[in-house]
Amino acid sequence: MKLDYQTLIHCGPSGAPDPQRAPLRSSWYEIDLDAIRHNFRQLRAHLPAAVRIFACLKRNGYGCGAGPVASALAAEGVDGFGVAALPDAVAIRHMGVELPILLYPGPLPSSADIIERLGLTVTISSLEELECWRAEMDSTRVFVKVDLGFYRSGAAPSAVGALLAAGHAYDDVNVEGLYAHLSELPSQTAFHVSEQRSRLQQILELANASGTRPPIAMVASTAGVLRYPEMDFDAVDPGALFIGVSETDHSTRPVALRPALKAISSSLVSIKRTDTSLGTAPDLPGYQQGMVIGVLSMGWGDGLPRQLPPCAEALVRGRRAPLLPPVHLEHLRIDLTDIPDACFGDQVLLLGQQGDQTITQHEVATWWSTDIVGLYGQLRDHVPRVYV
Repeated sequence: MKLDYQTLIHCGPSGAPDPQRAPLRSSWYEIDLDAIRHNFRQLRAHLPAAVRIFACLKRNGYGCGAGPVASALAAEGVDGFGVAALPDAVAIRHMGVELPILLYPGPLPSSADIIERLGLTVTISSLEELECWRAEMDSTRVFVKVDLGFYRSGAAPSAVGALLAAGHAYDDVNVEGLYAHLSELPSQTAFHVSEQRSRLQQILELANASGTRPPIAMVASTAGVLRYPEMDFDAVDPGALFIGVSETDHSTRPVALRPALKAISSSLVSIKRTDTSLGTAPDLPGYQQGMVIGVLSMGWGDGLPRQLPPCAEALVRGRRAPLLPPVHLEHLRIDLTDIPDACFGDQVLLLGQQGDQTITQHEVATWWSTDIVGLYGQLRDHVPRVYV
């Protein structure tokens, strides 16, 4: 039986899948696919039946693994996916998922061969982009992106009509949809959202009149779909919602979301009691003579911040223990002085629950000087994932 790396890290001695078996690395992430499925069902229950759901799985499914997450959502009835990086689309196809995949701006026409072979849809924001893609592909499937005021990628509203007309004029181009992203610039207010909706409606009315309106118009990401039901149109493409993050404190849709990231787990790879033979204790927060120091097999190369505050902690044997500066590329110290029964090889949770103690995502995000989405964004692809 030939086993690849991903199979090995989840298999016991018999070769049968064992999700509880520790991965080859002594650090890993625990991802709750059932939470992702639950979050999808929460969204689906609050949308009109005709509104399709394209799951945005950029940044490797927000660090949770684009392939496994897509497979779980496909089984729930998702309509398609959106990704910004070609490897994420490849990972989805590798799982045997054949649903539509929209490539957000990122991949270039130099990748046209694999894009065409995988049946992916590209984003265009200008006539120049359309011609560049056509030059490299036998048949080009596109979504037109519109900039409604975000000042990022997308055609200006005044240019959309000509772009839709050009796409429809070519036999080798299939204009599958049109989408936009609501502005997240700091100046955004409810009034500005109303303005953006008005711009999109005008675009769609003109497209209807000219016979160039594509089958799908899509604008609502996570915050949009939760705050502005009037922005549903034909489809929505939330992303953070599926990992349990609402991205808004003002939801008009009462969804109950569950976090997808259950644990950030490491192990004690070294333990020692310090003594005077080491010299004077370092003049750093938390260090003292005679303390017990443990070393974790995780560092800033694995996504941890290079600077952690003195209050940062981890769980060992169900008890909290302070983390010690500095953070190294692949290692991190922990003060085990008050946990005398800690042993070499013990599991250490930087996030998650051990016994009756829990380190929450909000705590970790604070210690890492980010927010919850930023925490997921710092999950590294080389760290194994265990799915439960």
